[in-house]
Amino acid sequence: AVRLREAFAGYAIALDDRAVAAAVDLDPDAALDLEKRLKSVVHGVMSTGVKEEYLDAARQQAAAALEAPDLSAGEVSLLRAIAETAIVPNMVFNAAETQAKREEAMAAVEPVKILKGQMIVREGDVVTEAHLVILQDLGLLRDRPAWGALLGMVLIVAILEAVVGVYLCFFDRDLLASPRRFSLFALLVLLMVVLAGAGRMFSGYVIPIAAGVMLIAILLNVRLAAFMTFVFSMFVGFLVGSDLRFAFVALVGGLAGLFAVSRLGQRSDLMRAGLIVAGADALAVVAVDSLSGQGLAGLAGILWGAGNGVLSAVLTIGILPFLENIFGIVTSVKLLELANPNQPLLHKLLMEAPGTYHHSIVVGNLAEAAANEIGGDSVLVRVGALYHDIGKTKRPYFFIDNQFGGQNPHDKIAPSLSALIVTSHVRDGVAMAEEAGLPQEVIDLISQHHGTSLVSYFYGRAAEAAADEEVSEEDFRYEGPRPQTREAAILMLADACEAAVRSLTRPTQGRIEGTVRKVIRERLEDKQLEQSPLTFRDLDRIAEVFTRVLAGTFHHRVEYPEVRELKGRNGRTGRNGQNAKNHSRNGGRAGRKDGTGSSGT
Repeated sequence: AVRLREAFAGYAIALDDRAVAAAVDLDPDAALDLEKRLKSVVHGVMSTGVKEEYLDAARQQAAAALEAPDLSAGEVSLLRAIAETAIVPNMVFNAAETQAKREEAMAAVEPVKILKGQMIVREGDVVTEAHLVILQDLGLLRDRPAWGALLGMVLIVAILEAVVGVYLCFFDRDLLASPRRFSLFALLVLLMVVLAGAGRMFSGYVIPIAAGVMLIAILLNVRLAAFMTFVFSMFVGFLVGSDLRFAFVALVGGLAGLFAVSRLGQRSDLMRAGLIVAGADALAVVAVDSLSGQGLAGLAGILWGAGNGVLSAVLTIGILPFLENIFGIVTSVKLLELANPNQPLLHKLLMEAPGTYHHSIVVGNLAEAAANEIGGDSVLVRVGALYHDIGKTKRPYFFIDNQFGGQNPHDKIAPSLSALIVTSHVRDGVAMAEEAGLPQEVIDLISQHHGTSLVSYFYGRAAEAAADEEVSEEDFRYEGPRPQTREAAILMLADACEAAVRSLTRPTQGRIEGTVRKVIRERLEDKQLEQSPLTFRDLDRIAEVFTRVLAGTFHHRVEYPEVRELKGRNGRTGRNGQNAKNHSRNGGRAGRKDGTGSSGT
């Protein structure tokens, strides 16, 4: 046992007592079997490769594999001792050999040659990784800025900006003169550039040009929006690889959006506009795809085009309120919301001054018709007419509209005080409008609708009462200012003409026209229209419109008889008719008798 232990120690194998005892007791056949087992386990572990850092794990794996139920504890200990020494690292990195093998492999590969004029990849083909490697090796995919393309795009943008500038100088100087509106226009253009760049990453068909066009049409003016539709479409065409298809689809979608919002009634109409744009874009995509031979195969493009319409509507609905508030722009949508009778001020006017409310409705009809005739803002002037007398709700019974045949409180006070009460309704209306947050455009109409005109009725009473004393006109004039816009001038004339015609006892067509032209002439002679841009031609057309509308409103009506009187007439007519019928029947019988007698005789 001692010599056996020493023999194994010569191979750096340390045996414990159990292993030594088992080795001493082994017969040749058993020793051969243990040898086979040991070689199988060690070979299996070493064949997978053993690295220095994984040596302990390999030896543990071998020890576990040598565990067998038919072996004694001593035999297992003997085999584990031998395996621990036999298993050594057999995977060692050889840098020199590795480099040599690499060079040998590279030398064995035939070089890939790209000949001049050779086709690498065709348009429409799927670009594979091999294509990308070739393009990279040729330097066509280098990560350096494409200075030429960038310079070209900068020049195109500069040219388009110059074209827009020329248009504004010749056709829309008002926009250039208004820093607020020009800033809004510049912001919308910048927004469209950003959205175009973002949409390009998905598809040229999804760039929401219609959103920019609709916002310009609503916030600025329709003519500018039509012009910008073409500018935006050209920009999209150059941006997406100078492809005419995308420019055409953008042009169709923009014009469809412009048409859809040209007569906008409420905010919900914007979603209808989005559906119109979606249909137009989808149809345009089908057209260009059919032209290129794809037909209805380009379903993805059709879906992108339809999605463009929905995206444009969502962007417009979401952005519009913010731009309205930030830039103080009064859109037709906002004005139509203010015209709702359920608005607090209008409801207050209806409940507390119903006569003035009815007067405001008629004045609104007059002003709207006149504005349409001369090209003014009909929606703004109508809304201004609805609110122009809201100040009368402070003291409604001091105004003839709301007295309804009752006692006139002006009969008990001095003319100067009456004039002060009457003229104060403008100041009160402005204060109420500002408190309610009405747009400045509407507040301006309220403050200017009487200008600095004279309260002639109370001025006349004061002059009569003063006898020989001089009465100052300035004490009986409104504070002003005089009308500064066409809409304010139209509202002033409509207000005065409606009140004058209402006072006519026999409002015939001729008398109405005479009254209308007289009122306009008086305002003109009083210099109330000097600061407004109305022309004499405009005034003549306004007079014609006022006459036509007022003649339809205040025409002569037939006086209907009472129901009792009608019943009485019907009763008398019925009895007289019955008597006449009976008389006719008797007369007929008498005639027949006479005739028969004569014949018999």
